[in-house]
Amino acid sequence: MTPAVGEERRCGACTLCCKVMTVRELDKPNGQWCRHCVTGRGCAIYADRPNECRGFQCGYLLWPALGEHWLPARSKLVVAFKPDGMEIIVHVDPGVPNAWRAEPYCSEIRAMASQVEGTAYTVFVQIGRRVIAVFPDREVDLGAVAEDERIAIRDEPGPGPGTMRRGAIKLKVSDPRIV
Repeated sequence: MTPAVGEERRCGACTLCCKVMTVRELDKPNGQWCRHCVTGRGCAIYADRPNECRGFQCGYLLWPALGEHWLPARSKLVVAFKPDGMEIIVHVDPGVPNAWRAEPYCSEIRAMASQVEGTAYTVFVQIGRRVIAVFPDREVDLGAVAEDERIAIRDEPGPGPGTMRRGAIKLKVSDPRIV
């Protein structure tokens, strides 16, 4: 069930973004609760929260196509959009690392990957520092991505002769292939 037209979703008691997101301004790594989070209530410094927090927009709140089952407190998944607008990232609560594999989430994440196929968008699942690129036909587990590494999306040979498909590789920030 999605909200009615004009009805706005709200965080309510959900604070999962305060655990799964990185907040550099607070030296808060992803996968750990923010020291300012009052679990189930919200941010203790909300009026003075960092710009990273002010700018974050939860996919559940923005994207009505995500059903009510995607409420992060229920699903243990926070959908986010990279500021460059080219990545959809499903942040997984590291306390429930396989939450994204449960149905209907896994099928819906794969459907997201199918919907963005042929565009510049990429769908990622992130569990702590571990990143998995999700494509319509497969997943590419990139393992832990360090601070000095980036993910590059590129065309690579496909399964059939003469075919190409999108792939993902992990590169050092200094690698000239990073554009």
